[in-house]
Amino acid sequence: MREERGRVAAVGLRGVVSAVAVLMLATGCTWQQRQLARADIPGTWAGGDAGTLRFEADGTVVATGLAEYNRDGDKVSECSGTGEWGLYPDDKAAKLLTITVCDGNPWKFGGSKAHPKMRRGVGDPDQGNFQTLSREERKSPGASGPPTRTMRTAPGGLDK
Repeated sequence: MREERGRVAAVGLRGVVSAVAVLMLATGCTWQQRQLARADIPGTWAGGDAGTLRFEADGTVVATGLAEYNRDGDKVSECSGTGEWGLYPDDKAAKLLTITVCDGNPWKFGGSKAHPKMRRGVGDPDQGNFQTLSREERKSPGASGPPTRTMRTAPGGLDK
């Protein structure tokens, strides 16, 4: 009888762990905060229908079709324009990025060093909705043509 209770408890615990893992993925709790230096920012950051930000080394930023959201986290309009960008707490170890064009929360950095991302909360903070942009691959000096996409091949030959 005691062994049976132990199995029931183990099955119940696995269910709770699975539910917590799904909840963490659904709410974005797996986001790993990163720090980026000023030199890591210039370039184009895009996010599908979330819009595009192009950062210049001189501190200017150009927003194109940057999505704006209401309190419910629904996209209600787009913003485009030119402004300035800045990092906090400093240019060497930035955790946040702010822009003076298009209203909204500051951007936080995440992703990997090779594929950085930035995101900001949108809508009601209790809902956990985010707008995420990824930096487009940088071209090497002298390269021409459209950016290339790198594809990884998984074991068995399936492309990812």
